Amino acid sequence: MHNCVFFCLLLLTITISMGLVFHTAEAESISLSTNNDTFYLGDYIVAFGSVDTVFEDMPITLQVYYGSALIDVDQVPVASDGTFAARFNADGQQWKEEGTYSIRAFYTTNIIAETTFEFYNEVADKSSAIFPVDIPNSGTFDVGYTIRGGEIKDIEMDLDRYALLIQTSMDSSGNIILKLPRESFDAQNDGNDETFIILISKENTSSENFIQAEYEEVGTSSEYRTIRIQLEEDDKWIEVIGTYIIPEFGSVVILILIAAVASTIIISKSRLSIRYN
Repeated sequence: MHNCVFFCLLLLTITISMGLVFHTAEAESISLSTNNDTFYLGDYIVAFGSVDTVFEDMPITLQVYYGSALIDVDQVPVASDGTFAARFNADGQQWKEEGTYSIRAFYTTNIIAETTFEFYNEVADKSSAIFPVDIPNSGTFDVGYTIRGGEIKDIEMDLDRYALLIQTSMDSSGNIILKLPRESFDAQNDGNDETFIILISKENTSSENFIQAEYEEVGTSSEYRTIRIQLEEDDKWIEVIGTYIIPEFGSVVILILIAAVASTIIISKSRLSIRYN
């Protein structure tokens, strides 16, 4: 009987101890994120997160790696609420390789976290390829683009919606940079730039499958607007909605223009005749 009671107490003690161990492991966790998934040469990378257990006067160490190569390191204090943040400038001799980088956070030997991001050396407002967009019955106009994580399969005009519909095939998260010629496609109001509306679908072109997304305007000139859109794996359709599409003048457009001008002349003449006769 005595042995049975001792065994039960021992089992209970072991169970409680294991519970405390797992509870402690769960309590001593750390979260880590970055302010973006993709960065370019010269960008600032903000790594931030929180720890559940704060040790007084103990900073957190953050290290940036490309593969096994240490690129940068920083130590920052942990606030009383467990939060922390560090900033790295993606510039300099060590930032020469494109690809996947990782950030590792060390608070103690047992509290470690890691996150990754993509880094590219390209200048953000430059395009690396050209896609000719068909104008119905009137030639084409060119859209410059750079895409990471997939490829562009097609770009179509939607004249009714003043939009460009872009078909993509995304194998991983990435982004697309579009260099949009103002003379052919833009978003303006009274001569001032307006915000494009960006919609993304992972399914098909049915309106219920699109969700609105943000974009970054990375370059603006009198001739072009360059925007960057973050994309996720399996994104298939991007709709960029502006305020007008002005096709390059083809034969059909010229005929319509001539007809419109002729009508204006006729109307103007009739008004003049009424006025002066």
